[in-house]
Amino acid sequence: MGIIRRLILLFYVLIIMAALVICAGVCLNLIPANLWRNELEFIIGREETLAALAAMMFASLILLTGIFSRRKSSSIMSNDVHLEAGGSGEVKVTVPAIVGLVERAAITINGVREVEATLHRQDGAMPIKIKLTITLGQGFSAPRVSEAVVAAVDAALSTALELPNVPVEVKVNEITHAIVEREKRVV
Repeated sequence: MGIIRRLILLFYVLIIMAALVICAGVCLNLIPANLWRNELEFIIGREETLAALAAMMFASLILLTGIFSRRKSSSIMSNDVHLEAGGSGEVKVTVPAIVGLVERAAITINGVREVEATLHRQDGAMPIKIKLTITLGQGFSAPRVSEAVVAAVDAALSTALELPNVPVEVKVNEITHAIVEREKRVV
């Protein structure tokens, strides 16, 4: 929900709460009947009442469209990716396994200092799309490193999961001159 809808909701709720307090006062006979009937006749006869009702109806419609226009995030943070269903059963791979494979493939490229991968659902023959955010080393060409990262990720996915031509989007988040120390891998 955006900030504008939140502000509309704030004022909408405050107005409804004030109307409820007044209704409770009338129901509990805290407000004398002749007073509220007089005020009600005065309010109903004013043109501003119609404008306030129209504004409340407009606010209601804005909030209602906010309920139905919810965009579903295409990012996959958990669950499995269904790769194949055949006579021998289904093949599913967990999202952390795919993310780890992609990040390991991308970090091997010279010039890449840090990598963060996210998987996104997509319609069509290819069920996933990969978005990589990398930190580039100073002195390296962003287009060349990006091409190398895409090639390395494509090769890793083709080899390990038999998923050729997975769409990969590379975004350079930062350019740094510092070399990040990595954990030593035991072979």
